[in-house]
Amino acid sequence: MSGGGRSDRLAARLHRRPEGVYLDVRGLDCPDPLVEILGLIDRGEAGDALIVDLDQEPFFLYPELEARGWGHERLLLQDDGGHDACRLRLEKRGP
Repeated sequence: MSGGGRSDRLAARLHRRPEGVYLDVRGLDCPDPLVEILGLIDRGEAGDALIVDLDQEPFFLYPELEARGWGHERLLLQDDGGHDACRLRLEKRGP
């Protein structure tokens, strides 16, 4: 698959709003959610705040965020009719 296909898929999942960038990675197979999130951060495309919707809590993401100077806050974690749902607010820490 060409890189353009991946970019198109990401663009469909990415929304910029005044309160930050929203990314929906639900439905992606592991490790794609982490790859997409960390890719946005590493490329500087996440700004200072990123809100992410995931299928489950991403425990392996937290040390990677810490290493990059980012923190996280759980906004939502629930079982919705047999399906886990997780929304996180990721924020770049000050210098």
